[in-house]
Amino acid sequence: MMARRQNGERTRVMIVEQDLDFGLKLADWLASHGYQPVFVRTVDAAIHELSGVRPRAIFIGLGCSEPAARIDIAEVLLMIQTICPRVPAITISGQTNKDQTQVVFRQGARRFVVKSVEFSQIADVLLSELSVATV
Repeated sequence: MMARRQNGERTRVMIVEQDLDFGLKLADWLASHGYQPVFVRTVDAAIHELSGVRPRAIFIGLGCSEPAARIDIAEVLLMIQTICPRVPAITISGQTNKDQTQVVFRQGARRFVVKSVEFSQIADVLLSELSVATV
């Protein structure tokens, strides 16, 4: 897996995930495959860090299926697209439902991954999005 930029820097990938266990596992997996993960647990922390960290991709965990949380994720995706317009946002959820899927795609998420997939499948999505983003 090619996770390094031409200048030797590791590719930064932000993870916004309330589930500490899953977030740490994803961060460890990304780090072991040559990426530089930046793991934050809250949306506020992610927004605060975005311009300084300048990630090449962002994983956003959708921790809750409540309607209010869906509105929040829409706002988050809009803010991310405003701060980092060309950075692919990949949403990750423990479950999927039609309303949630429509909201995330309407607000700029490029891919939607369900947590039960293997990390290697998540890596395929990441590589695909990074290659599209660099074209």
